[in-house]
Amino acid sequence: MLYTFAGTSVLKGQLKVRFANSEARARQLAKLGDTDVNIVALPSASDKASAVRYLLDSGFAKTDAVKAALEAELSPVGKPNREVKIRVKVPRPAKAARKPAKAAAKPTQVEVTEAEVDRLYAAVYGQE
Repeated sequence: MLYTFAGTSVLKGQLKVRFANSEARARQLAKLGDTDVNIVALPSASDKASAVRYLLDSGFAKTDAVKAALEAELSPVGKPNREVKIRVKVPRPAKAARKPAKAAAKPTQVEVTEAEVDRLYAAVYGQE
């Protein structure tokens, strides 16, 4: 990300290097409780490292504490590495195919004599 303003402020007794894209950030920091807010415009939009180098080269660091804070911002030891955790959703394997449905019963052929048909007809309809 590129910033157009950079500087320092003191929050709860700790000197912090600040980066912003508007002068309104200085007012916001003061409103949030920061003291000794000192933010200057950068000559061009810069990343954090370039902004800190500009502050060091331009004589912004008038005290040893400010100079140390700016140098700490440049050094990789200045900030602890963040541990990033990523969750990956692994698709589960497809369930085994269900048991195939039972095959429909095959119709069987039954041979019926005419006498049996007459007997069944009489039993159902009451005739002989």
